[in-house]
Amino acid sequence: MILRLIFMLVLFFYPPSAWAAGTQGADAEKQFSFAESLFNESDFYRAITEYKRLIFFFPTGNLAEKSSFRIAESYYKAKKWAEAVDAFKSFSTKYNHSSLLTEALYFKGLAEKELKHYGEALSTFQEIIKSRSVTHSDKAIYQSAIALMNMEEWERAHQMFLVVPKASSLAASAHIFSSGLEQMNDIPKKSPTAAGALAAILPGAGHLYTERYRDALVAFLLNGAFTWAAVELFQHENNVAGGIVAFFELGWYTGNIYSAISSAHKFNDGAKEEFIRHLKESAGFSLSYDPNTSTSQLMFSFRY
Repeated sequence: MILRLIFMLVLFFYPPSAWAAGTQGADAEKQFSFAESLFNESDFYRAITEYKRLIFFFPTGNLAEKSSFRIAESYYKAKKWAEAVDAFKSFSTKYNHSSLLTEALYFKGLAEKELKHYGEALSTFQEIIKSRSVTHSDKAIYQSAIALMNMEEWERAHQMFLVVPKASSLAASAHIFSSGLEQMNDIPKKSPTAAGALAAILPGAGHLYTERYRDALVAFLLNGAFTWAAVELFQHENNVAGGIVAFFELGWYTGNIYSAISSAHKFNDGAKEEFIRHLKESAGFSLSYDPNTSTSQLMFSFRY
């Protein structure tokens, strides 16, 4: 009689549905723990499969939300930028009140920047900036400036770096970038027009001007040889052969001019890329992630 009473009390306070819910909760925790272990081992594709499995069997609750974020983050860390953008978009739409929403937007912006979709990245970072996020606003401003710099919007990038809050850990790096961008006009340049004109006057001179010395020598010798051969043939009244050689020489001569102009553009692009590379090294940074907390960290190494 006493045992029956105890059994009835247990059923009243802990019905079978509660047992099932408790079992499901334990299964979800195990599934999430397994997916997390794969994620922490950088086995991102298997981790994505396990996170998706969890969402399929347990579509609601905190673990489903975390799994959805982890799927997107796994794509990002696997450098599958397009898939990461789509996954973060999906997360932001489904969990638009999540505490992870700002971080999802930040990762999405970074992935868009990697895809060179700079306009979209700027829009994403602007959304974070408008939210006045304590943890991500300064990083969004900084990454917006980097995107503008990659777009060669030098003045806009300079102004954006100046907006990085002085109290931010990114302020020192932003200052180096903004100061460096003020010197963009001091980068050595070669005039494509001058290079072409010099090449027209004397084959090889345009390449010499753009500091491509080997090409200058080749252009001078090749055009000189063809010109000399054509003159010799005409002087010996071998007009047909002279005409053929002169025709080919005209091609080499014209090519020498276009090549010199191209060399000037390459010199300018190379000088600009070297300046930006040195600037990035001076304000050297790398982005790392804490796999346990899913938080991003900007790490710097300054050169003096």
